[in-house]
Amino acid sequence: MTSTVARVVAAPGEAPSSLEVQIPDPTGNQVLVRIAAVGVCHTDLTLAAQWPEQGMPVILGHEGAGVVEALGPDARGLAVGDRVSLTFDSCGACEFCAAGTPGYCEQAIVRNYLGLPGIRSGETAVTGGFFGQSSFAGYALATDRNVIPIGDLPFELAAPLGCSVQTGVGTVTRALKVQAGQSVVVFGTGAVGLAAVMGAKLAGATTIVAVDPREDRRELALSLGATHAVEAGPQAAHQVIEATGGGAHAAVDTTARPEVLTQAVLALRPRGALAVVGLGAPSAELPVMLIMTRGLRVIGVIEGDSEPSEFLPELAQAVREGRLPVDRIVTPFADFDEAWSAAKEGTAVKPVWVPPAG
Repeated sequence: MTSTVARVVAAPGEAPSSLEVQIPDPTGNQVLVRIAAVGVCHTDLTLAAQWPEQGMPVILGHEGAGVVEALGPDARGLAVGDRVSLTFDSCGACEFCAAGTPGYCEQAIVRNYLGLPGIRSGETAVTGGFFGQSSFAGYALATDRNVIPIGDLPFELAAPLGCSVQTGVGTVTRALKVQAGQSVVVFGTGAVGLAAVMGAKLAGATTIVAVDPREDRRELALSLGATHAVEAGPQAAHQVIEATGGGAHAAVDTTARPEVLTQAVLALRPRGALAVVGLGAPSAELPVMLIMTRGLRVIGVIEGDSEPSEFLPELAQAVREGRLPVDRIVTPFADFDEAWSAAKEGTAVKPVWVPPAG
């Protein structure tokens, strides 16, 4: 057993608080990682408010990075001391894992949301295994499927690769398969949206439009590769059509707001595609006749349709080479509460908690 301090949500809607927990030793293909940095994501905020009370206390956190401390006897491809990024877990054997899209793994719910048995605080059971890691803690127990070596990349930059950056870049390059010379519009410029902007630039898109209500975020998007910035609102689609000369080839919605989804559909040119990646409204009405008559596609995307074992090293290399300036969206915090507040209040794009060593 490894004793460590975790940040746990003890009741719905509460901010995480400190609790000493005991994490079991790794078995099978499990990997124990000492956490050196972890991003705070909108998903953490949302699920802190919505997690079932019977599953509390729970350790959230799903953008961890750190150092491999111990390996189960069946873990492969890793060594103690490896610098790694953590991502979502998957089985590696089902139809979707075999196809290279483990975000749709048949065991995704079990492996990422239903909890890891064995974590305790004294006599109290603590839910872990969130996204196969629960990295709001000094240590996280993951598997060799979701622990990815990242070499010498600084931990605070490696942490968001496992979710927000992977999602944004992968949605553009892997799911939408944007080609050089095409046009892309991104609705919402949080961490995922700005990663999508950077992904569009990586893909060689010649027109990249960022749509957001906040002027500071629109300016940041322009500095990261967007060619145009549009204020969110009823006229956004019209402005996108003007900027792209007839509508975008591809659109990314990170907001999951019904009125924004409608704007995203309207902003597409014939045969265009919209990727929905936001966590928000459970349903929305879309202009079905327009979708049909213009041959549009609307797709949902999880984790950028990525195969993390291949994609995260590619992202890490792009960061090293300066082609993916993740440092421009990351704000490190030594204090967890400050990182959590920054995420909740939107004062930082990607707050990353960097706990003190030891």
